[in-house]
Amino acid sequence: MAEGLDLSVDRAAELPLGAQLAARIRVGVRERKLAPGDRLPSVREVAEAAGVNVNTARAVYARLEAEGLVRSEHGRGTFVAGPAPGDEAATRRQLRAQIAELEARLVRLPPPPLRAEEPGGSPPAGRAALLSTSDLEAVRDRLLERLDELDSQRAAVLERLEELGLEEEELEERAPAGSRRATPSLAGARIRWVGA
Repeated sequence: MAEGLDLSVDRAAELPLGAQLAARIRVGVRERKLAPGDRLPSVREVAEAAGVNVNTARAVYARLEAEGLVRSEHGRGTFVAGPAPGDEAATRRQLRAQIAELEARLVRLPPPPLRAEEPGGSPPAGRAALLSTSDLEAVRDRLLERLDELDSQRAAVLERLEELGLEEEELEERAPAGSRRATPSLAGARIRWVGA
């Protein structure tokens, strides 16, 4: 197990256990308790140390890998990701994968307003847009900010509903039958190909 890595979680906290675990690992990397290339505990070790389900630990590692913080090697384990010197192509692939994952999470939510002059905005008519690494990072960061905003808004709405004494089940029962979908759909989603 990585030395000095605190994997404790607070079951009484409002923050989900998986989000707490992911935050603990991020803090370990940020505070340099974990260096690039360090091997992280196995999924089972994380689950045992934190007292959570193995699937929760697996989801935490998947989330951190999607963020580019860790990398998994089949048969070897999970390691803290580090920038490979001079590997611009790999960095760009990783950023595009992160952006695709974030866009998939946001596909059913209202899109943030983008202006044409911003990186990730619509390219001028008749011209293709090839985003630089810094542009890709900016797009990823904006998507992460939007997800955080939406999480905050959702928490505020749930808090207000709790104040009003309404439960989520009551709201679902009150919703018109046609307003609920049995499965997620990409209907109405705007998909824009930006290029390689």
